[in-house]
Amino acid sequence: MKIYLKAPAKINFFLEIKNKRADGYHNLESIMQTVSLYDELSFELTKNTISLECNDKSLYAYKTNIVYKAAMAVKKHYNTDKGVKIYLKKEIPIGSGLGGGSSDAASTLKALAKLWNIKTKKDELEQIATKLGADVPFFLTGGTALCEGIGEIVTPLKSAGKLNIVLVNPGFDVLTADIYKKIKFPLTNQAKIHIIKNLIFNNSFNKKEAFKSCFNRLEEFIFPNYPEILEIKRVLNKLCCASLMSGSGATVFGILDSDAKTEKLKSRLNRCGWKIWFVTTIDTSFHSLFPSTQSQSSGIV
Repeated sequence: MKIYLKAPAKINFFLEIKNKRADGYHNLESIMQTVSLYDELSFELTKNTISLECNDKSLYAYKTNIVYKAAMAVKKHYNTDKGVKIYLKKEIPIGSGLGGGSSDAASTLKALAKLWNIKTKKDELEQIATKLGADVPFFLTGGTALCEGIGEIVTPLKSAGKLNIVLVNPGFDVLTADIYKKIKFPLTNQAKIHIIKNLIFNNSFNKKEAFKSCFNRLEEFIFPNYPEILEIKRVLNKLCCASLMSGSGATVFGILDSDAKTEKLKSRLNRCGWKIWFVTTIDTSFHSLFPSTQSQSSGIV
């Protein structure tokens, strides 16, 4: 038996840091959204052992990879003697603010529940997901969601609708831990999340409204240290995109008009040497809790 699954990337329409916790983590408010850039995974049933192969050689030390950790977590939690051979095809840049690793981990939890015929509940997988990483619970369902706590408290929202998005990545990652060390509390003029929540609820979230309502607190701490990320945002704004850095960077996304001339935009961005993807928002119906055993992608070995 073999299962194929796509693991989508995410963007943050909103990200505010609320306070610092006693354990050193930060409480936040964020609205996250899955988009149509994917890693691809295959899961083949084996006996007892877990193995992982990846097309990205930088992830060769597979036992430290979050996908391997997710598989081991399921195996230990449900005390199963079944094994799996996993192949991971990376397309989402590592350390890009797009949640690729967390999405891969969530896909692994869902796939193994099916592959190993485990009778589980969503809340059980959520508990395992939270131990793996703050963004992993969101990716169990994806779509549009409010994420609170350190990101593990997920409240699904009404779909933001289909939006055309351009993702722009400068080709390097951001040292997230160093950025969080720069945050000093209390923060002045904390952004209010209710505005964007109401726009989504009323089917009024579009490029024009995004200019007013999208917000990422981490930009003010990252831009001084990574001026090229700020330059990407400036270029996207000039090209009539409502743009925002995703997560802790380094990717910046822009919301496009439905009739945007993508070839002209692509040509302009390519001249800067940046990596770009044209994607759309996707909702929860794409990646339900338990995947089909039919292939949803091509090119997986």
